[in-house]
Amino acid sequence: MFKEQVQRFLSGSFVATFIILNLLNDEILTEARTSNNLKVQLPHGGILVGRHLSTHKGRHMRAFMGIPYAQPPIGELRFKPPVPYGSWKGEKLVIKDSFKCIQRDPFRRDQEVEGSEDCLYINIYTPEKPNISEPLPVMVWFHGGGWECGSGISSFYGPDFLLDYDIILVSANFRLGALGFLSTETLHSPGNYGLKDQQEILKWIQVNIQAFGGNPNSVTIFGESAGGASVTYHMLSSKSQGLFHKGIAQSGTYFNPWAQPAHKGVAAKRANKTALLLGCYHKNSNDWPEIINCLKQQSAYNLTAIVYDLFEWDTDPMIPFPPVIEPDHAEAFLTVHPRNQLQPHGLALPLMIGATSEEGLLKTAALLNLPEILYEFKTKFEQILPIVLYYDHLPEKDQHDITEKLKYFYLKDGHNYDKYNYQNITDLISDGWFLAGIDEYIRLRMSNLLTQAHNNAGPTYVYMFEHKGSASFSELFHGGREDYYGACHAEELQYLFPIARELFVSAAPTNSDLKLRDLMLQLWTNFAWNRFV
Repeated sequence: MFKEQVQRFLSGSFVATFIILNLLNDEILTEARTSNNLKVQLPHGGILVGRHLSTHKGRHMRAFMGIPYAQPPIGELRFKPPVPYGSWKGEKLVIKDSFKCIQRDPFRRDQEVEGSEDCLYINIYTPEKPNISEPLPVMVWFHGGGWECGSGISSFYGPDFLLDYDIILVSANFRLGALGFLSTETLHSPGNYGLKDQQEILKWIQVNIQAFGGNPNSVTIFGESAGGASVTYHMLSSKSQGLFHKGIAQSGTYFNPWAQPAHKGVAAKRANKTALLLGCYHKNSNDWPEIINCLKQQSAYNLTAIVYDLFEWDTDPMIPFPPVIEPDHAEAFLTVHPRNQLQPHGLALPLMIGATSEEGLLKTAALLNLPEILYEFKTKFEQILPIVLYYDHLPEKDQHDITEKLKYFYLKDGHNYDKYNYQNITDLISDGWFLAGIDEYIRLRMSNLLTQAHNNAGPTYVYMFEHKGSASFSELFHGGREDYYGACHAEELQYLFPIARELFVSAAPTNSDLKLRDLMLQLWTNFAWNRFV
């Protein structure tokens, strides 16, 4: 389905040791304090002092890491929209990553909780000597991780590759999990705080990016998975209008089932369960002020650790705290379901969108290699599939009918899949979690562009990533190196960012990997420069 659409839309576009470290740190600090080139004065008068870095090809750049864009969302600011950081006097040293937003990673089945609630910071990377004199386009990266985990840290999403080109890169942290998305479906905690953090980042960029040599009128937001879905949400939200000018949605839209707004009552139910798990539950489940006040007294660690207790089977539903439809109020990010609302400002913007060919390995890599999970999935398929594919809110008969149709289409030979015969079950998850939603988003966008004769319609570029490189994200999702399958979810990230050096230490890129990396970097940065239009 989606792959056929890709071929149609692609026509006319593109296919797509300790002492030494201490000495170096001392040198960096000295350099940062003495080089005027590393000082940027913001419009409010405060000064940021960064550091020098080099790209993988040796190009010099400036890095400003750990810039606060909002007040720490702690205490009374928990479960509230971000409050701008404000001004300061004098110099602020910004030469290292901030903490990640506190999180627990279910995709890698991590048991530990890491990060801090004080995490609303961005990194900005600029060429030291651009090849042109005009202000540079800005590319703002929203990481994936299901709005549950991930960050904008330099070891994952640094500038090592992209800054070989004349752009400014901004990578960002935003609130995750319950702290970022818990909603009572009332004004007591309307939710969507992580998306509102992203919006605050875009506002900050509009005010400040010129001081870094950036063009506030040429801002591209791009992201993968939940980051890609975030891009489409900003293309929908009227409050994001004017804050950016192009979007790249990689493996995610708001039509993907895990990214759609929670069905009515679901978010409140999970807020109640969270309260129950933390001893904040009140007999009157509508006494939200008391519940929220109690949750504000809980540690960020406890609020994050309980996420595994919200899963109904294995690590599903994949995202316990998705975006929500808020009550209508002044600070609302989303008040209408995306299916019931056009995106007039989003339709006018250029969009690049795509997916990997085996997205579903995000789930099936583990499913096929953890025997107890596979056995349960096969023997309780009728009960589990509605949870995994997000149709368990429907009446039982409808659930049954949908399950039977899916079995007939994908599993004609029954449950004979295993780690050596996996394509059918991987296709089921790929289509259900990713490709169907992306396909629907493209169809709707193109339909609106054509039927409404939109005078300022933005172009749409579609890609499919199928490359099998020397390393695969299926390893991280418990696939095992010896059982390498194909182009897994998130696979394209290692060709845009240095993430592979952190995650796949022993995997040396092949010549074809390097050629693809160069091609993708050119395509992504050309898009930011409007060179496709």
